[in-house]
Parts: sequence; structure tokens; C-alpha cells
Amino acid sequence: MTAKKILCATIIIVCSMNCFAQQQKQNAIANLYSINNVGLIEGEAGSAFQLETINGLKYKSWFAGVGLGLDFYRIRTVPLFAHIRKEFGKTVNRFFLFGDAGIDFGWRTDKETKQFPVNDKLKNGFYAQAGAGYTFRLSPVNNLSFSLGYSYKTLTEFGSNYTYIGYGAEAMPVKDSKISYHLNRFVIKAGFGF
Repeated sequence: MTAKKILCATIIIVCSMNCFAQQQKQNAIANLYSINNVGLIEGEAGSAFQLETINGLKYKSWFAGVGLGLDFYRIRTVPLFAHIRKEFGKTVNRFFLFGDAGIDFGWRTDKETKQFPVNDKLKNGFYAQAGAGYTFRLSPVNNLSFSLGYSYKTLTEFGSNYTYIGYGAEAMPVKDSKISYHLNRFVIKAGFGF
């Protein structure tokens, strides 16, 4: 009877050690991770929504990935950006800092006013965000996060205006003009990571 108890205890200990070693090994490698955010942007031009999905690799307290979003502030754009995040603390709920940088693709809605009546086009610009937040662990793989940050996007609009040459003459398009947008905003985001 004692030999059976010792054998059972040995098997349980070996299995537990094996599971613990597997868990440590799993934590030592980078894992695929996804963060999906919804945000409220506030700036000089008013308020707007932002959506983004970021996918990449998580290693210990670091996460790096590539993000794609929809930014409805002033002129709708599609940012494509690199994202890096660093978590701090030893608890399951952690403080983090993040930074984004990339390209901002213009994608005007039908309701957004064109500034030039002839050949109005948008040229891609620069996109960046930086901020801080807090992550709440919901399960071993799922997290809920809230963050506050500064966001910046640029965009250039090209086109031509009409001008009249002489009395009673027809309107003729004049030389191309441009408007450069440099949009500084604050952003509050809520996200779900898995």
C-alpha cells in the first residue's frame, strides 16, 4: 500500500514539474498577440472616433506589432503604423507606455468638403501617437486596457481654383495650390487584447 502511494505521489510531482517547466518555456518565447482599440479624439477641429487593430509579437513585458486603423478626425484617413508597447510592474494588472509611427492614407467621405473645385486630391501624410495606460488582466490571454495619449497626423490637399481672365471671359483653372494639414489631438482609448 505504501509503495502505491509513493508511486502516485511521484507521478503527480513529475507531472506537476513537467507542466511548470512547459509554462516557463512558453513564457520565455514570443507569442502572437492582437490589440483592438476604439478611441475618442479631441482637438481644435472638434471630436471624432478612431478604430485600430494592432497585431504582433509579445515577449515578456514588450509588445511590437503593425497596426491599421480608421481615423475620422477632420478628414477620414487610414493610418498604417508600427507600434511598440512596454509594460511595467510585477502584478497581473500593469501600467504601460506606447508609441506609434507610420503613414496616414487619405480616404475622404462623401460628406467631407473638397477645398478645390478642380482636381482635388489628398496626398498621404505622417501619423504618430504616444501615451500611457493601464491593462487589466481578464484571463491568462485576455486583457482590457485604457489609455490616454497625444496623436498627430498630417495630410496635404492639392487642387486648382477657377479664375476669370478679362470681363465676360470663361472661368479657367489656375495653377495648382495646396493646403497642408497638421492636426494635433488628444486621444482616449479602450482596448481588448488577446
